[in-house]
Amino acid sequence: MSLADHIRTESARLAALCTACGECVRACPMVPYAPGVAESGPEAVAAGLVDVLRDGPGTEAARAWIAACTRSGVCTPACPERIDPAFMLRLATWRAKGALGAAPLIPVKEDPQLPARVKAFARLTMTEEEQRAWL
Repeated sequence: MSLADHIRTESARLAALCTACGECVRACPMVPYAPGVAESGPEAVAAGLVDVLRDGPGTEAARAWIAACTRSGVCTPACPERIDPAFMLRLATWRAKGALGAAPLIPVKEDPQLPARVKAFARLTMTEEEQRAWL
């Protein structure tokens, strides 16, 4: 199974289990930093997250919440369904950033210097022989 297939399968599974009760949103420390989330209400934001997992656009507030996620994990123990909202948010983040080929729903940071930094870090950890073979 490819990573894209895994993302689709897990997204569908978790979206089917989620009741969009909003407890994950209520527990989230990032709500004050995500525009429109507090005003929309936890249930509506959770429903928007589920929509993103189902290939929908979600709501503006749900997309703001997805973009604000810092992976604190505080949402997971708050879930009365005992599903994993932190994993749901990670899946939604990948989807919202266009990882499955759709247009991004949230801003994606471009980092043109990433390859150079990866090579610099690799040089610190590789022998000269490994550098010749891999870089």
